Amino acid sequence: MKKKIISVLVGILFIILIWVQWNWKHIDAFPSIISSFYSKEYCSCFYVMQLSEQQCHDFARQWVPISEFKNDTDKKEVSVSGLGRTNKAIFKNERLGCVLDND
Repeated sequence: MKKKIISVLVGILFIILIWVQWNWKHIDAFPSIISSFYSKEYCSCFYVMQLSEQQCHDFARQWVPISEFKNDTDKKEVSVSGLGRTNKAIFKNERLGCVLDND
């Protein structure tokens, strides 16, 4: 009975490892999505729609928390860190809105 349970658990672990290897590109991209989304949505809310800071935080908030947030009103750029990745959105103009900075 014990050997059967162990072999089933090893089989499940093997299937999970194969799935992770097969989908690694998507799994690796996930942490960047959090900070990219938050910075772009906050920037668009604050600089394009011209809503308050609190409204824009509520608008951009996700179920995965961010660890650092900076809004540079002089440069009109928003920098956000989350899950170990940092991304920045920059307000270009009224027509283009905000774009992600790929530095």
